[in-house]
Amino acid sequence: MADIATDSQANFDQLQKKLVPLWKSIERFNQDPQTIVVVPSMSIDAISSGAVMQAYEERFLFLLLLLRQPRARLIYVTSQTILPSVIDYYLGLLPGVIPSHARQRLFLISPLDLSVRALSDKLLERPRLIERIRSLIMDPDRAHLVPFNTTNREKELAMRLGIPMYGADPKFFPLGTKSGCRTIFMEENVLHPLGV
Repeated sequence: MADIATDSQANFDQLQKKLVPLWKSIERFNQDPQTIVVVPSMSIDAISSGAVMQAYEERFLFLLLLLRQPRARLIYVTSQTILPSVIDYYLGLLPGVIPSHARQRLFLISPLDLSVRALSDKLLERPRLIERIRSLIMDPDRAHLVPFNTTNREKELAMRLGIPMYGADPKFFPLGTKSGCRTIFMEENVLHPLGV
């Protein structure tokens, strides 16, 4: 079992290395072709309705502005279909871009699932939907996943899609706590305040 986990981590680490050359292109905002897969998945228990879940999923719609790059493709995944008027509004904000041209490079995917669960879970249990998303990715070496949360669910989704995840590996989460930081500081002999 440990070998499977080690292999899985090694595969994920290899995928993540694809972000290095891709990042140069992303930060220059240039003409390079790329595919951005947006999965605004939430794993918060406080969400109690599909309408609230949809509102959370739609908050990443500002990423449609990336379509001002003429060779960028964007795959936006939500639990339910987004109203066309909402999409038209965002595409109308693109400076110097004809909205219909940007629309040709935007792909809206939905499992049509109203259940109050993480979107990543809904995708992971639908292999054909994952294959559909994969088929829309022109070049996996020029693509990345943009999740809202970076949990093991999103990590698994990135691996199934065969693209890197634009976010921290969940294995590092313990280091982001106060205790984790103190441990690192102690190991590196960095002065730090005492904790409780």
